[in-house]
Amino acid sequence: MFGITSNYPKTFILFRKELEYMKYVLTLVCFVLFLSCTKPNRQINEITKVELARIGAWSDRGAAISVDDSLIYKYFGDYNVDRGYFTGKVSKQFWDTLNRKLEQIRFKTIPVTDNVHTADLNYFELIIHWSNKKRRIIRVWNWKRDSVLNTLIWLNYSYKRLKLRQINDSIKFETTFQNPPPRPQIDQIKFPPPLKQ
Repeated sequence: MFGITSNYPKTFILFRKELEYMKYVLTLVCFVLFLSCTKPNRQINEITKVELARIGAWSDRGAAISVDDSLIYKYFGDYNVDRGYFTGKVSKQFWDTLNRKLEQIRFKTIPVTDNVHTADLNYFELIIHWSNKKRRIIRVWNWKRDSVLNTLIWLNYSYKRLKLRQINDSIKFETTFQNPPPRPQIDQIKFPPPLKQ
């Protein structure tokens, strides 16, 4: 446009060079900002499998859930209405949410048990697999709820929000809490004879 002559002051020439430089910087910043906005924010899930089992309370006969990174969901319930083996598929969003919840409770570093031993309360057994490692976490479902227990309860009731189909075959779970101990046979109980005095 205008040619720069020696009549212009030096400051105007420097200002004009700074404007040229800023034009390139601003273009580059806008381009980088545009690229960052177009890429979806993908969550990196390092967890490969999660299993949860529940047992306890006199009226609860146990349940187990298994979810893996192939989005296969398996459920076993031994409680009146939800009795039997069920399977289905979860969404990627469900899997991402589960991973996020487990990362928020710091599953790699939280204590493996809460050391609460009570009768007539539900116990949870959680097994998490990631990067060729696994961790088993035990919690009691009591009146003192924290973020760990809230996550376990959320996962425990997840089968109610999914479309599952009942299957005839049994499902093998790594967890053991869903299997109540066998009840003793009453006819096998023997009492010692009374002491003679």
